[in-house]
Amino acid sequence: MNPIIKLSDNAALRIKEIMSNAEKNAIGVRVSVKSGGCAGMSYVMEYSKEVNPNDELIEDPILNISELQ
Repeated sequence: MNPIIKLSDNAALRIKEIMSNAEKNAIGVRVSVKSGGCAGMSYVMEYSKEVNPNDELIEDPILNISELQ
């Protein structure tokens, strides 16, 4: 199965940089969509401290992130 998102090398490096400043118990970055914003939906990025049952893990040669469905 293809991943739900694909990261460019620059995006993966930026997330790796962001993670280097995260609290020690953060295991990744969670990206989700919620209601709100001008178009009715907005993206949310937050540090993840655990993998939730509905998370989709995105594997990348540079790093791993989880994508919240």
